[in-house]
Amino acid sequence: MTIAQLTSKIDKVKVYAEGSTVTRLASLSAIAWQSETEVEIVGLPLALDDATVRVRVESGAADNTDGDNIFVTDVRVGLSVPPPTEVPVSSLETEIQTAKAEVDRLEDLRSAIGLEILILNELQVPDRPVGEEGKAPPQSPTGARLALANFKDEQRQLRIKEKRELEVQLRKGKESLDDLQQKQTLASNANVAKIDELRKTIIARLHVSDRPPESLPSPDTLQLVVEYFVRGARWMPTYVCRLNSVTNTAAIAVRALICQRTGEDWSGVKIELSTATPTGWCELPELPSLRLGRSQTISSKKAWRSPPQGAEILFEDYDLQKQHADNTARTAIFYEPFIIPTVDRLIGIQESTFAKQISSLGTTFLGEILAGSSLPSPAPAGNDEFYNSFGASVAAPAAPASTQMSVRSPQSLAKAKRSSPQEERFEQKSLASRGRSLVAQSAESVDAELAALRSELGGGFTQDLATIFNANQEIKNYGLMRLAAPSDTSQRGKLNIPDAKTLYLESLERWKITVKCELTTVLQSAFGLAMHLPVTGVNVRQLAGAFDFAYLGNGRIDIPADGQFHSVALLEENAEIDLRYIVVPREDTNVFRVAQLRNPLRAPLLSGSTDVYVDGEYILTTRIATVPPKGQMELSLGVEQAIKVARNTSFKEVRSGMSLVAFNELRHKIHIAIANRLSRVAQIEVRERVPVPQPDTKVDVTVTQVTPVWEKYEQQERNIPIKGGYRWQVNVPSCGEVELTADYTIKTFVDNELVDGNRREE
Repeated sequence: MTIAQLTSKIDKVKVYAEGSTVTRLASLSAIAWQSETEVEIVGLPLALDDATVRVRVESGAADNTDGDNIFVTDVRVGLSVPPPTEVPVSSLETEIQTAKAEVDRLEDLRSAIGLEILILNELQVPDRPVGEEGKAPPQSPTGARLALANFKDEQRQLRIKEKRELEVQLRKGKESLDDLQQKQTLASNANVAKIDELRKTIIARLHVSDRPPESLPSPDTLQLVVEYFVRGARWMPTYVCRLNSVTNTAAIAVRALICQRTGEDWSGVKIELSTATPTGWCELPELPSLRLGRSQTISSKKAWRSPPQGAEILFEDYDLQKQHADNTARTAIFYEPFIIPTVDRLIGIQESTFAKQISSLGTTFLGEILAGSSLPSPAPAGNDEFYNSFGASVAAPAAPASTQMSVRSPQSLAKAKRSSPQEERFEQKSLASRGRSLVAQSAESVDAELAALRSELGGGFTQDLATIFNANQEIKNYGLMRLAAPSDTSQRGKLNIPDAKTLYLESLERWKITVKCELTTVLQSAFGLAMHLPVTGVNVRQLAGAFDFAYLGNGRIDIPADGQFHSVALLEENAEIDLRYIVVPREDTNVFRVAQLRNPLRAPLLSGSTDVYVDGEYILTTRIATVPPKGQMELSLGVEQAIKVARNTSFKEVRSGMSLVAFNELRHKIHIAIANRLSRVAQIEVRERVPVPQPDTKVDVTVTQVTPVWEKYEQQERNIPIKGGYRWQVNVPSCGEVELTADYTIKTFVDNELVDGNRREE
């Protein structure tokens, strides 16, 4: 069956607290419908979790009736590589030979030019001739000497220039030869899988329901939806709050910092962020049905059945035929002529009949022995005396350690100088049994070595891939199950799931690719790279509390797989705000702005960093606590410079009387003046505090007069309760002023004094 490759793209990504679910879409317009069609999605990341792959067919129509008639019956996950570039090897060989010949020619020419330069260097201009003593010097051949010197210089310069040009040509020729040899190497290794080119692939088998051909759905309206989970993604929330003081509204933009190293870039995808944990163990409750009437046998659970009893009987004939075939094969493999040792004939002792027959045995009889042919039955029951005397030394020898047969002593030969036909048959039977034992021992040793070799080669991979592919978790994946071969005596007749390495290598066989790397190392490095993400210190699962929520993005975004955080916009909602002011003049006269608003989302606002803007001007960056859906939240906006507050106090100590038991009254007065310079009414909360006596102390604190009336304030919103707290909530008109006063008295005995002084206000 031909497998059609489909081009897919990532349409949607759901990022969890750790990991992500990727949804790919592939059009089915390029396939021709059959009763069963196989399609393939290639180029998937190696960190993909095989157990999470889900495939379905959807229709572009709203009713999706065509998609309901197509079923996905089988899904397999394997490995793939991009198709290698086809390079004609024959033309490469010709080009390489031509390039080598050209390089050799240039090197020879360069050597010849170098030799000519050496010859020119050795060419010397003769000196001026020296005349005889007492005579005039002879005439010097100045013209010839100059011509020779000029010839030497010109030829030398020409050779040097030509050598330089040859070196340039030689360098280019060698580079061209190296390129051709590299192409030849790539062409010869085109069928070898490279680590950086390995990708996972998904093969799905589509089954069309029994319908007339004319009523089959058009592939143009159908698309294949593939979902899979891959680790290596993380997110954390951030916000941007833009306040409008004129309209008393706030626009809350929900953003997210997302980083991913899944092995594939997310380009133009819909994003969904979830606070849930993607995987975890959860036992579903069993709800047994209540039945009336006679009790019935409870049906066993599906998905797994114990193998039937007595299934081994079905393989008895196979085992007999296999045993006969193995014996025949071992005869051809392990056959070696038996060495029958001889001894010098002793004087006075005749050779026994058995020895004569042994010497006359040929390769035909030995072949029958090794092949396990039928021989006469053992000695009859009436010949026990002969068996006890003669057979004890012949028929039951110790197991030989080599293939060379042992020889009886001369004394035993002397006893057996007269042998009956029954004795001869018994000796033949003994020799045959000994031959079979030799063959069996050799076969057992070979089988043991093969078993040790298999365990050495295959045992390590199964253990290393336990975390990548667990057969126990795939017990319901019937598409991967296979019936064991009859030769596997421990698993035959049972359905088993092969190991991951076998499945991956089988998927590469379709591409005619040779794997020289260790798949265990490649897959484990891919999983390790996906998990290597920056540490944030924020766990959205813990921030969400006992429930999980999802945040849907409004547009499409791009996030590369570089392992770095990228800020993306999700959504924006508007909410009405209640802007008020808080001042604690006892500690500080600065008035702080606080915006109180309701969470406009149906999901909580998780704890995160928030950039605050007021009327388009950046104010500050703060961190908000987790706000439940439709819950109230407060944003601190810093100091309001247009509102001024002044706090003045006065103190007076008065004695209540001149009696022996008299009291001191410590009278305190607080005066607070507020001036609003804003263009609107300001709702201001003024917080104040009066002293509170310790228990079992003889001190009385009484609030005598307050204007306007205040209320108790215990600071419950911060989970830090206080005592003696009060607050005013006043509305100060635009460009107006308001005065607040409070008087309280502390009464103590005359002979007592308060710790840290009687005056409690500065």
